[in-house]
Amino acid sequence: MKKSFIKPIAVTLLAALSVSTLTACSGNNSSGDTSSASDVTASDIVSDSESDNSSDKTENNDSQSGTAEDEASENVSKADETDEKENGELPEISAVSEDDVGFENGGLIVYNNSLYEKCYAYEDFAVAYADSVNTFKSGLGDDIKVYNVLVPTHCGVTLPENVMDEYGLPDQNKYIETIINSYTEDITGVNTYDTLAHHRDEYLYFNTDHHWTGLGAYYAYKDFCKAAGVDYILLSDMEKNVIDDYTGSLAYYADDYVLEENVATDSIEYFSMDKDVEAEMYDTEGNGPYETSVINEGCEDYLVFLGGDSSLMVSKNSDGNGKKIAVVKESYGNAFCTFMAYTYSEVHMIDLRYFESTGLDFKQYLEDNGIDEVVVVNNNMATATDMILECLEGLVS
Repeated sequence: MKKSFIKPIAVTLLAALSVSTLTACSGNNSSGDTSSASDVTASDIVSDSESDNSSDKTENNDSQSGTAEDEASENVSKADETDEKENGELPEISAVSEDDVGFENGGLIVYNNSLYEKCYAYEDFAVAYADSVNTFKSGLGDDIKVYNVLVPTHCGVTLPENVMDEYGLPDQNKYIETIINSYTEDITGVNTYDTLAHHRDEYLYFNTDHHWTGLGAYYAYKDFCKAAGVDYILLSDMEKNVIDDYTGSLAYYADDYVLEENVATDSIEYFSMDKDVEAEMYDTEGNGPYETSVINEGCEDYLVFLGGDSSLMVSKNSDGNGKKIAVVKESYGNAFCTFMAYTYSEVHMIDLRYFESTGLDFKQYLEDNGIDEVVVVNNNMATATDMILECLEGLVS
């Protein structure tokens, strides 16, 4: 049996949350050590890898230096190519007509071949969420750098203004700006709205699911890397894979005739790389560890990203950048984390809704694993949810 690199953890069921267990996929290998570990304390959770893979190497050979400069120049050209759209005008939203504002069905907006979940993200919610992020940062202390990646939902990016007005939907960009302006100075906010808006004529959100697509998550990942000063992976360096005929979570609320006549079929796009990435996870009830993959190709839905929700997942990448980071998230962060796993040497993915089930002390876990950077990834709908605020503050209380 392969030795686990996540030490066993104490199991405590989290009765306060509605726990959805991980859906099994044929690509999710659960053949690792599944024995109970209730007699092991949180202090036993330490990383067995303390290598920093330092990139500080001296190049004295002129020809080698020249080659490195050429490669850097080539990468800049590629990056500029991908950024070109973000520096231009916003693409037009393809409105059906000025008079068409869609209709409601099952509590959703049906418009232009898509189902839209209404996101009523107002200023009071923004301030409350920012207060929780401030509490989270204060609880971690001065030695932990905190980033907060904020993600608008589908309706805030691709609905035209007349449809937004018809249903009283607020401006999600202003909502994110209010959150960031309410932070203490030691938090770095990442507003992904502008980048996503510049790509809104692309397949960023599903027609039948409340999540974003792999492509939408990539653009937010790139924004984070820029804010953190980390080199990001170019789309052109990854392999694009497609799963056809996907029907997502929102479809369960809509009538069948609406789906047949008014909503386009979805597909799952995910991006992979030939990198030596290993991963282990604990499920939403704290059971594990199980060997898994950051891309679960046996899945045919959103579970392709990390295999779905888990309380804790750790990826290790022997080709990574020598850095460690913790990602605190809900399910929007699953697609985001796949790109992080290809970039960082070690990523600790923590679902704030289920982490309590591990029995771990979050602050001690960061210290034991030598982690001094944390990024919180939330969509705007989640930021306006009391449960998310309570779970975020609960990590440091």
